[in-house]
Amino acid sequence: MKEEKIVVSHLRDQPWNENKDQGKFRWKFMADSTQIKSHGLSCGVLVLPPGESLPLHYHSPQEIYIIRRGEGLLLSSLNTRKVCKDSFVYIPQNFEHGLKNTGEEDLELLWIFPTDCWEEVEYVFKKQ
Repeated sequence: MKEEKIVVSHLRDQPWNENKDQGKFRWKFMADSTQIKSHGLSCGVLVLPPGESLPLHYHSPQEIYIIRRGEGLLLSSLNTRKVCKDSFVYIPQNFEHGLKNTGEEDLELLWIFPTDCWEEVEYVFKKQ
């Protein structure tokens, strides 16, 4: 087993991923054990174009969002909150949430999970 080491990567060097079944958003993995030797944390960047949404969903690990640019609404079954550049969001375990871009530019965020990789997170989407 190889030893872990400090890894520096740049957003421009990572490939985009998409799943058109869930919406017109895209994401990149920045720290993920499927791509680098790491454990305990995974993170990536999500981009929602203007008017697009990440549907309401939940998952067992807690999550952190850090909004890098744009503005939108953090959706939940309890309330809706405005988010914008430099907003920090903590989402507890199994708490239903989603996002909607209400701005004129892409809504871009960094997500962080306490998992080795994003594949460990089982998303459960609310039925429409």
